Amino acid sequence: MTAHDLDNLALVSSPVTSNDKDDEYSIPLDISDIISICREYNKLGWQIQNQVENILEVGVEESIKNGNVKRESLPHIKHFLHSICQNAYFGDAVSQAHDCIRLIVDFESKNKVSSVFN
Repeated sequence: MTAHDLDNLALVSSPVTSNDKDDEYSIPLDISDIISICREYNKLGWQIQNQVENILEVGVEESIKNGNVKRESLPHIKHFLHSICQNAYFGDAVSQAHDCIRLIVDFESKNKVSSVFN
C-alpha cells in the first residue's frame, strides 16, 4: 500500500465534522514536528523531564514547595514549553504550554527569579 493509498483510506474512513474545535484538532501533524519536539524533550535530560511532568501534574508553586522542581530548572522548562508553542498543530498542548509558561513567569515575578531564557 502506498502513501497515496493511505491518504485516500484516511479520507474515506475519517468522519467530517463542521465543529470548529474538531477542525482545529484535525490538522495533520507532520512526523518532523514530532521528531523535533522529541529532540527538545530529550535535551532536557531525565531529571528535568521528571520536573516538567511534576509541574504538569501539581503546578509550579506546589512542585517547588515540595522540592520536586528546582528553581534553576525553570528556564529550561520554559524553553521546552516555548518549543511546543511554536507549533500550532499540537492543538490543546499549545494552550496547556502557554498556561504553564504563564504560571512559571508569575512564580518568577513573585519570587524574583531571574531567567536566562526569558
